[in-house]
Amino acid sequence: MEIIHENEYLYKMNDEIEPYLATHRQEGYISGAEDHLHRKDTGIVGKIHVQRYLAEKPKGVIIISHGFTEAAPKYDEMIYYFLKAGYHVYMPEHMGHGQSYRLTADSSLVHIDTWKRYVRDFLKICHVIKKTYPELPLVLFAHSMGGAIGTIAAAWEPQLFQKIILNSPMLRPLTGNVPWPLVIAIAQTKCLLGKEEDYVAGQKPYDGGETFETSGCTSRPRFEKYNEMRKENKKFQVSAASYGWLLASVKMSWYIKYCGWKKLTAPVLLFQAERDDFVSVNALRKFAEKINHRGITSCEYVYLPGTRHETYRSDDRTMEMYLDKIMKFMDLGMVSDSCT
Repeated sequence: MEIIHENEYLYKMNDEIEPYLATHRQEGYISGAEDHLHRKDTGIVGKIHVQRYLAEKPKGVIIISHGFTEAAPKYDEMIYYFLKAGYHVYMPEHMGHGQSYRLTADSSLVHIDTWKRYVRDFLKICHVIKKTYPELPLVLFAHSMGGAIGTIAAAWEPQLFQKIILNSPMLRPLTGNVPWPLVIAIAQTKCLLGKEEDYVAGQKPYDGGETFETSGCTSRPRFEKYNEMRKENKKFQVSAASYGWLLASVKMSWYIKYCGWKKLTAPVLLFQAERDDFVSVNALRKFAEKINHRGITSCEYVYLPGTRHETYRSDDRTMEMYLDKIMKFMDLGMVSDSCT
């Protein structure tokens, strides 16, 4: 498959890709999962914003689980590739992101009350997809925070996905110079003191000041395209974590480390960036090793030299190899119910 090259990226995206996607896109809202496991006094249930793209002759359905502070338009390029490859694509925005419901009025803050809310909402969307296309295999494409959410969803319902693709999954977030045990203690203490909606120390509201050099992107044109979109749309300007979110990330990490990996049955393709300032590379390696040595399925581990955290937004040479690897992985042994 031919990629969109960096030297013509903005032109191609603006004049060709986005109009093409617009003709294939439907969007709306799906109610999140019933909140019966937490906060029964409020029973908060919101609506998840979902984009749907339909291929002419689909051979499967890809559901994208995006990362922390991301929104649907950031994945337009990948959606285009998947669509051209013959897959329906569903792009839900997790609670607290994009046009989906939020638990705080602060437009810059990502806050959640329990990590299970992410997983239950995501599974609700997956169930809608399977009900709509029962004969088509479902493929998970997940990045960073979305990788944690998607991995847990696959552990809770092992037969749901036929293939799992993880890009720099947040199996354990990096926390700078603060030791992991101290991070856990701080997050737990803040939440016990009722400060779960406070900004994590060092984080701040969106100010539009992110630069390519400090970003997780390896391709300047790809960074600039989405960065300008963020500046123009307040719904895309989430930029900071609450202590509630931090504690949720800790608990997702614990679940995957001690329990989740054992339950995966679908083949896994995992991409690791060379330079990742957001997630623990050591956690990725241990995850893959445990699956391959003691798990039920297999995990193909791919190291991408010269890349940063956002492996799906890399330079031309990397993108060509990356896409080729993904397409071959998805097509290998892909079987729809209608063919059995």
